[in-house]
Amino acid sequence: MSKSLDEVLEALPPQRRQRIAERGQELVRHQLTLRALRKELGLTQEAMAILLETRQTNVSKLEKRADMLISTLRGYVEAMGGSLELVARLPGKGVVTLEGIGDLRAEDSR
Repeated sequence: MSKSLDEVLEALPPQRRQRIAERGQELVRHQLTLRALRKELGLTQEAMAILLETRQTNVSKLEKRADMLISTLRGYVEAMGGSLELVARLPGKGVVTLEGIGDLRAEDSR
C-alpha cells in the first residue's frame, strides 16, 4: 500500500518537517514572477504605479510581459526597495556579475 505525501511528512520528526518547509519556501521565493514578488511585499498595482510614477494599467502590462528592457526591470525592482543583479554562469568561470547593464545611472556618468 502506498502512502500519501502528507503521511510521509507526518512520520518525520518535527525539526525535519520544519527544515523541509523552510527549504520549500526558499525555493518558491527564488522563482517568483514580478506580480508574485509585488504581492509578497504587500504592494498593490496602484501602489507600484505611484512608486513608478505611472498608471496602474502600465504596471499590469509590465507584470505580464515576458520580455522587457533590463532598465525597466531594474526600475521596477528598485521601486520596491530592492536591487537587481545580472549574473552569467559560464563554463569554467562560475558566476560572473555583469556591471552597468540596464543601469541608467551608469549611462549618465559616462
